Amino acid sequence: MTATTVLTLLGVVGTGVMAGVYVAFSVMVMPSLDRRPPQEAVAFMQETNRYAVRPAFQLAFSGTAVVAVVLVVLALVADDVSRGWLLTGSAAYLLTIVVTGGFHIPRNNAIDAVDAADAAASDVAWTAYSRPWTLGNHARALLCVVALLAYVAALGV
Repeated sequence: MTATTVLTLLGVVGTGVMAGVYVAFSVMVMPSLDRRPPQEAVAFMQETNRYAVRPAFQLAFSGTAVVAVVLVVLALVADDVSRGWLLTGSAAYLLTIVVTGGFHIPRNNAIDAVDAADAAASDVAWTAYSRPWTLGNHARALLCVVALLAYVAALGV
């Protein structure tokens, strides 16, 4: 088995895990939080944002990005049919990193600054946060699925 094959398999697993995380948030967690009082939703998201920067999540999130970058390099020096699929998969996953950094992290920082005990502030903050954050999360989920499918295609499966 070649290094490219091993890394592509890791890309499949990583993008699949991240797709699952994003889909779970989009279809279960955020709709559930929208049904809770805003103070509870804000407090939950604050805790979730703090918990996300731990090794297990970072391994899946950042480790998959590292794999994607290495696959770009390998694809650029390869001269076979998998090149386009590897570039597509890597570009799709790396776009999730861009969306996270440029769209989700600023919103997460804003929600983290809210006093969750303040009902009025929580209501305003959650109303401004939930729908845009969820729509952006749908985009991340879709990009991960595209990346996963492209990596699978690169394997010739």
